[in-house]
Amino acid sequence: MGTWLSFFKRKDPHAAPRLCERCSSPSLKRQIATYPVDLTGRLAGRRVNVYRVELDRCRQCGHLMPTPEGQAKVKRCVKVGRKLFLKSLD
Repeated sequence: MGTWLSFFKRKDPHAAPRLCERCSSPSLKRQIATYPVDLTGRLAGRRVNVYRVELDRCRQCGHLMPTPEGQAKVKRCVKVGRKLFLKSLD
């Protein structure tokens, strides 16, 4: 059975491996980097750079994809960035 600590460290056996959205390669490398988000609508032409986001980089094509935790951070930061841009426009 092992120790109780090894029970918590196990990965979920039912979790499917992630694939690249662009080239469908299963070879991804986890890294922390800046993720740029271009805004749309009233704020078209502006960009929010979200720093220190956990990303998966495809080793084949170099495409960057936020992990689920990274996507949550991007969503929070873009929400705050939109509020700041809209406040400065009024």
